[in-house]
Amino acid sequence: MRPERTWLCDCRSSESRVVFAKMRAGSWLGVGWFAILVVCAPPARAEAAHAVVWYRASDACPTGPQFLGKMGERAAQARLATGGDHIDFVVTLVAANGETAGRLERQTQSGTVAIRELRDADCGHVADALALSLALALDPAQAVPAESAVSTPASAPEPAPAIPPGAPRPTPPPALQTTETRSLWAGLQGGAVTGITPNLLPRAGAFVEAADLVAANVALRFGVVGALGSSSTSVGAVRQWIFTTRSEGCPWRWHGPRWGLSPCVAFEFGATGASDTRATGHHDTATWAAPGADLRLDLELVPRLRFEADAGALLPLVKSQVYAGSERIYQAKFAAFHADLGVAVRLW
Repeated sequence: MRPERTWLCDCRSSESRVVFAKMRAGSWLGVGWFAILVVCAPPARAEAAHAVVWYRASDACPTGPQFLGKMGERAAQARLATGGDHIDFVVTLVAANGETAGRLERQTQSGTVAIRELRDADCGHVADALALSLALALDPAQAVPAESAVSTPASAPEPAPAIPPGAPRPTPPPALQTTETRSLWAGLQGGAVTGITPNLLPRAGAFVEAADLVAANVALRFGVVGALGSSSTSVGAVRQWIFTTRSEGCPWRWHGPRWGLSPCVAFEFGATGASDTRATGHHDTATWAAPGADLRLDLELVPRLRFEADAGALLPLVKSQVYAGSERIYQAKFAAFHADLGVAVRLW
């Protein structure tokens, strides 16, 4: 029986591959000739390993997939981290007080080294710049600035730390810690309300608002509102006024870097009155109480200065009626509608 032996020739150059050749040897009494064929050729390029990115950002900033999309062709070389991954890069975007702070860090075995930090009023601009920096860091043809370079052995890329059997897997960086966003605003509003008298009633008000005090994106507003107008009736002009306190709660806010849209619930409580202009005219007052709902849009075109527009409805709980003697002149409708424009200044 003739044994089969395997002979291996190994071309260990980084630009070679090895082809194995097999031969059958004769018995120990015979003399055999053998040949080993070795073919060395350039290897096929292996798919580059993905850089693992731990991404954390405020609500007003791009999401993780949107951030990777800003890297263009280099997006294929990176992926978002999941639990247990060895983190290569950490991207942090925090938007607060009209400014966004962005930071790009690289994770190494010896610690974390910051390589880029930027600030701008627009979170999208900061995200674009950090995505470009990350793309350049993944491009071997680009040189990394000396002050932000991370030293690694020249012989081989830094390996991930070995995990002993039974040991817990590494955990990602801690959750994003956002900066303080609570704020206090004061402002003025002016507009009109309909459904209370035959004609529109001009109205104006003042308010203070506490934002993010109870929870994120929740605002509480307190103020006073006054309305005064005159309507033509069968007995002449009738003046009517309303003076009331107004409370608002806005439990949600959809927003971008400079705008916000908030649905709100409101309640007004105060007094209303009417009088005619005749010499024998009388004046009378009544209670004004009305729950309502608003939709408010705000634009912060200038830091600490916000412009607003809102529209809403009120449901008076006490239907006011105006009489001239025993003759009813008019009464309030089932619902009143208002629209206002305003401006607010941030106090802190």
